Amino acid sequence: MGLISLITNVVSTARDAVVSEVQDQYIEVFKCDSLGQDVLVRRGATRIVKGNNKGDTEVISNGSIILVPEGTALLLVDNGEVIDFTTKAGRYQWDSTTAPSLLGDSHFLTNAKKVVADAWERMRAGGELTKQQRVYFVNLREIRDQNFGTPKPIPYADPEYRNIYISMNGKFSFRIEDPVAFFKKVSSNIAGEYKVLDLMGKPADMLQPRMEFLDHLTEVVNRCGGVDKIMFANLPTEKTRLRNYMRDALDEDWLQARGIVVDEVAIAVITPDDKSRERIEQVDQSKMFGADPNALAAAAVLGQTEALNTAAGNSAGAATGLMGMGLVGGVGQMGATNAAFNYMGQQQQMQAQQQAAAQAAGAGVVGGVVAGAAAPAGWTCPQCGKTGNTANFCGNCGTKKPEPAPAAGAWTCPSCGKTDNTSNFCGNCGTKKPEPAPAGWTCPQCGKTGNTSNFCSECGTKKPE
Repeated sequence: MGLISLITNVVSTARDAVVSEVQDQYIEVFKCDSLGQDVLVRRGATRIVKGNNKGDTEVISNGSIILVPEGTALLLVDNGEVIDFTTKAGRYQWDSTTAPSLLGDSHFLTNAKKVVADAWERMRAGGELTKQQRVYFVNLREIRDQNFGTPKPIPYADPEYRNIYISMNGKFSFRIEDPVAFFKKVSSNIAGEYKVLDLMGKPADMLQPRMEFLDHLTEVVNRCGGVDKIMFANLPTEKTRLRNYMRDALDEDWLQARGIVVDEVAIAVITPDDKSRERIEQVDQSKMFGADPNALAAAAVLGQTEALNTAAGNSAGAATGLMGMGLVGGVGQMGATNAAFNYMGQQQQMQAQQQAAAQAAGAGVVGGVVAGAAAPAGWTCPQCGKTGNTANFCGNCGTKKPEPAPAAGAWTCPSCGKTDNTSNFCGNCGTKKPEPAPAGWTCPQCGKTGNTSNFCSECGTKKPE
């Protein structure tokens, strides 16, 4: 009882004529279109040829022909037990008088051949069994675009930043390597189709194999950090290593128990959590200052300059501002104080020179004599129009001096209300500049904010339309 390949046996020059004559004797024809990316197993259906088919697929008549497409395995099942199979495409004839052909071309099918042969011997001992015979087609193609995403940040032993927590998502693919094991242990004697969704479930509603993938993914990425010393940012370039590690981790669970293997693993996004990101920035900044003394000096000068600018803008006077910031008083601080006042003097001198140049340009100078009246100094009252005001209130009507327009990029301190801050810390009280609101979209499944890709970096849920 076995499959006979017609391509192998019909090779004469008159092949077409012989095949035509043999086809007249065929009783049933079984065929299967491509199973695509959604169907893993499909029960074979008969196709009418020249009106001779009985149309009964529960019993395969002797002499029936079966068409096997590329990327597909064929299983012959008698009373729920596999009695013959092939993984090679072609045209086959069912012959109940021959032994099983077991046409497999993979080393993983060695055990399957023994299992099927043993089943055939047991059946033959009890006589010819024809109560229920079926044809099944099994998809051997790579099943791609299986989304995955860590539901919460997972620990990663980064060689540079020590223990951090990262979220990651991407896609993986798998393939049925042993169709007999998959049929016997997963899909079994189905009436119609067994789909990918029946095996894996959805990312938001995972079934056990997809959960197993995520469990082993945590194990694998920590092996990459703790053993192979790969920085987390370089993980997307280690697809081959990840695929091989996932195969090793899932070999017993998937190949032996289900007959499937991991084919490819592609990481789309790796994101550290907030605390890990802060640590990474601190480490990077320390490394930069340690490797480049000029960068450290520039940072110190920038901080001192911001402090001096803050003191210059103090309404009670520069000295009061410097005292409030701890720059005046104490023997060890005298150098800083002198530097501060020198800086203030230089700034005032530059402002006076610029003002004088502007007045000279506006009035015009001829032979050392001013040709026109200089523009009045001070500010103009918005209420009565008086010019030349130098105090905080108008000398004519008492209107308060208008506040200067905030500089470009200025921000308001949430602690003290200072409005003209331009650096990363408030010049009045030292409060850190607020972080901007996170961009992106919020996941409806887990509530994570700031997502920017098409899938949630926390749980893998697809971006709402």
